[in-house]
Formats: sequence, structure tokens, C-alpha cells
Amino acid sequence: MISGLNSLYDYNIGIFNVRIRTTKSSFLGKISELSGSKILVNVYPVPKESLYVIIALTYGVNVDKIVKQLLMNDYYLRRSKIISVKSRKVDDIYVIYGLKRECEFYRLAQACNVHIISPYIFTKGSRDYLVVGKTDYLSDYIERVAEYYGRENVDVVNLNIPEKVVAGIMKNSVMNIVLDKLTPAERKIVKNAYERGYFEYPKVAGQDEIGSYLGLSKVTVSIHLRKAFRKVIKDLVYLID
Repeated sequence: MISGLNSLYDYNIGIFNVRIRTTKSSFLGKISELSGSKILVNVYPVPKESLYVIIALTYGVNVDKIVKQLLMNDYYLRRSKIISVKSRKVDDIYVIYGLKRECEFYRLAQACNVHIISPYIFTKGSRDYLVVGKTDYLSDYIERVAEYYGRENVDVVNLNIPEKVVAGIMKNSVMNIVLDKLTPAERKIVKNAYERGYFEYPKVAGQDEIGSYLGLSKVTVSIHLRKAFRKVIKDLVYLID
């Protein structure tokens, strides 16, 4: 049993953030590992059936090519219990959808009477997710996960304050995979601009100062900021009625 796990709320209910650092038999985990990208995963058990509907989203490059390569190798399909899987590009996002006959990942949670909060996310093969339930059940669940995936591959954080819960939910949201749309240079410039007060009113630092700190010209900073904003805002516009 895991000791020292404080309850987030009264009634001995807790929420844990779990990271599993091995793909094991996961088809999507293997795609994330090979592509080096983040994949947002939604899994829906079909009532009264031993079937699971999978819908995954990613901005990773070469995902479609990797999916086709894995489908040519029956080994991955058999291990992951996948009945069917397809992928297609919708605008600039890849959608991977399929059907599983069994899901050991969800079976462990169901056997321990805990609930995995959907969606969860794969990052370069590692699976991050939130799980909620009675603390006694959560302790038993973590033990079983550690036994199945290997203790050296499992990290657990108790989200015992609201701020940690919010951070965990945001981390496993679509906003996380949006970062894959940005180039390393764009991420670096946006992060530096935010930390230096570029977005404050009035501005604490301008593009000249940001460029000077990073060894870039003002024009380069401006171009990267505009490209980054367009990529992120493009997704947000879809949410506007």
C-alpha cells in the first residue's frame, strides 16, 4: 500500500496524477514514441460490451506515415488488442480513431473501482493521466499499476490542493498538444516574451529587448511571435460562435 496519501476532499476521495514511462502494449504510445509528439487520447467504454472506442488528436509530424508502418506489422495490433484503426488529417491536426477489444489500462482502473479522467496524454511514449477515487482504492490501484508496468516506470503525484488539480487538468487538455504546432524557436521567443513582460500593459519589454537578450533581430522576434500567435489563435477561433 502507498502510505501518506492525503485526501483532496472530505469523504476520503483523492485525485492522483500518474505518469507511466513505458509504452508496454499501447499502440498510441508507440506512435507517440516514434514521432516524438504529444497525443491527446479519449477512450470511451461501450456499455455492456468488452469494446473501447478510441479517438486521439495530435499535431505531430509524420504521424500518418507511422500509423501506416505500424499497421503493416501485425505484432502491434495483436498486443494492443486493436480491432480497427484509421487516421486522417483534418486541417492541420491528425485524428486517430479506432476500436479495441480489450484495454488493460482501463481494466486495472475498473478492477480497483477508480475512474480515469478523460482525456489523457502521451508525450514521447510516456502516458500522463488523472485518476480519482476513494483513497484506499487509489492506493490499491497504484500498487497494481506498479506491478503491471514496473515500479521504475511509474510516478505518482497526489493532487491534494485545488491549484494542483487545475494544473493537472490543463496539462491533459488540448491546449498542451497545441504546443506541438510551434517550432522550438517560436516556443523560446513566446516564453521569453511572456516572462519579460511583453504582454503587459504598458509593456515592460519590447521586441528590441527580447531580441537583444536572445541574440536575435527585432524583425526575427516579430515574425516568430506573429507565426506563433496565428497557430494558437487559429484553434481558438473555432470555439467562437
